Amino acid sequence: MLGQIIISGLAMGAIYALVAIGYAFVWNTMAIVNFAAGEFVTFAAYIFVATFITALGFPFVVAVLASAVLMALLGAVFTRVVFARLQNQRPLVAIISTVAVGIFLKEMARILYGPEPLMYAGPLGTASFTVMGVAIEWQHVLILGVVLALTLLQTVALKKTLAGKIMRAVAIDRDTAVLMGIPVQKVLAGAFAYASVLSALAGILLAPLFFVTTEMGSLVGLKAFIAMIIGGFGSIPGAILGGLILGVGENIGAYMISATYKDAIAFVFLLIFLVIRPEGILPERTADRA
Repeated sequence: MLGQIIISGLAMGAIYALVAIGYAFVWNTMAIVNFAAGEFVTFAAYIFVATFITALGFPFVVAVLASAVLMALLGAVFTRVVFARLQNQRPLVAIISTVAVGIFLKEMARILYGPEPLMYAGPLGTASFTVMGVAIEWQHVLILGVVLALTLLQTVALKKTLAGKIMRAVAIDRDTAVLMGIPVQKVLAGAFAYASVLSALAGILLAPLFFVTTEMGSLVGLKAFIAMIIGGFGSIPGAILGGLILGVGENIGAYMISATYKDAIAFVFLLIFLVIRPEGILPERTADRA
């Protein structure tokens, strides 16, 4: 039982990690917290299940790619239309704009798809296999595999490709990047688009585990934010580690105490880390941009 709890906790933690990485990307490049991340999870799950799978009948892989592209465009449009107009204002103004976008996405999902929850079994269903007496669902393996592959590709892209080096340059010093001729606004749009894709993948991978509802992403986004604080605010490796720790910790806590308090366990973790290690496990190396 403990093995199954840990595996499912790792899978849920990987979902938190995906969204937390998006938080870190937006923070490092745009110096704001994207509080719409949870609603991007919700909206992507609805688009994927209700539109591309159910209504249009796309194959799973095609539906995933279509959802990712659509959410990337949505994120880029937000950056160019909203954030570009507010970036010279106080950071709080831009942060409030992400909250407004989140409310917009949630209500759009409710208007377009209705208030009724949607059920999606996924291509793997509830199939599982057993290792040393531990039943492991293939959906959990898929989640962990996707997060691992994305982490490796992202690391290589940031360190080895020109686009990755440009993004790192903007994250380190935006003003100097402008002087060097880097198209900063396009880089910011790309960073937010990538964060939107990560949230979209989180929603797609989460859909077979729970009902798709207009509230499904809100708590995921909040816990991903807690995961980033645990791992180290703005640190991408910290976001991954914080997500996994939070996922396993809340599962074990729910098993040992009560499933009723599962959501509260995340906030207990937050309070503990704020008291004993407020900078997180793997704090960001660069200075605070606030």
